[in-house]
Amino acid sequence: MKKNIIPLIFILSFQTLFSQDSIKYVNGVIETDAETFDQLIKKNDGTLLDVRTKSEYDAEHIAGAGQLNFYALDFKKKLLMLPKDKPVYLYCNTGYRSQKAAEYLIKNGYTNVYNAEHGIMEWNLKEFPVVEGDKSQLDKANFMNVSDYYKIIKSDTLVFLDFYAPWCGPCRKMMPMIDSLKTEYYGKIHIVKVNSDVSKKLIKELKLIGVPHLVLFRKGEMLFEKNGYITRKDLVAVFEENLLTFSAEK
Repeated sequence: MKKNIIPLIFILSFQTLFSQDSIKYVNGVIETDAETFDQLIKKNDGTLLDVRTKSEYDAEHIAGAGQLNFYALDFKKKLLMLPKDKPVYLYCNTGYRSQKAAEYLIKNGYTNVYNAEHGIMEWNLKEFPVVEGDKSQLDKANFMNVSDYYKIIKSDTLVFLDFYAPWCGPCRKMMPMIDSLKTEYYGKIHIVKVNSDVSKKLIKELKLIGVPHLVLFRKGEMLFEKNGYITRKDLVAVFEENLLTFSAEK
């Protein structure tokens, strides 16, 4: 019975400090928004860890953060070297990798684990400070600026934009499918890939806090929007439905 008292007291006291909209609990992990994450790490009472790649970290990171590459073979082994008696604050680009890392810590006996739900993307959107460094190692492919974006979505033809990141698992999984559809629908739908890592100003302009982010436009009107993975079958259905509507208008 006593085992349940301390966690309950902790949860109740935590909830009094922060609004319900700013936190939630997922598989034992305390998910927070950027504002709450900022307040928490300012207490400097635990370990702040960036679980992105070294090149992502070197490009920009939150001051005071350590770095472990989520994709490294020894990542889990090194992660479990963190002290269990102090809070652990995790973040990545969008919150996906850090969430998985946080869940692994919980499964291995850690009880005070926080995750920045929307990662450094929301952190940047809220204009919290970062340590900027060498961005030369980031993949520069598929850069898009703000003015080009607004030009392209106003096209008379259908325009599909795939906002992705090189490190994003679901994005990488969809890449071959998106590339094949780009060929299959050539001349019918203009399919454009947008690298969120190097299109920072555009991401901030659109207030995007996660990838993959998929949108379909025609003449500036958004016809379809989805955050997250989509199957080829479902995406083709979206394409065909809108092509049919487009053809009927001619």
